[in-house]
Amino acid sequence: MEERDWEQVGSLLHADFESFWPQSGERFKKERYLEINRDYPGDWHIRVINVLDAGEWAVSEVEVDIDGRVDRAVSFFEVVDGRILRLREYWPEPMKIPEWRRSAD
Repeated sequence: MEERDWEQVGSLLHADFESFWPQSGERFKKERYLEINRDYPGDWHIRVINVLDAGEWAVSEVEVDIDGRVDRAVSFFEVVDGRILRLREYWPEPMKIPEWRRSAD
């Protein structure tokens, strides 16, 4: 995705691919998912922080720098026949540490 090679990204997605973004309640099929990422505004770059591969499931944590703003995403991938069938992505908003959890340092 960092290379914007949408043909290659599409080849990794199962024909019955579905993406779900729980925070907004949006669901996307393969072509719409590719379109959203291809047309996403701004100069964005992805840095992979961690990947866990558990066979039919994988989890990734990434940082996405969009015009100087850094967002994090945690994604859960269900893999069937070597292609991503389902993708559930969480894009949490940054938050300040609540006062009660601040250390006395």
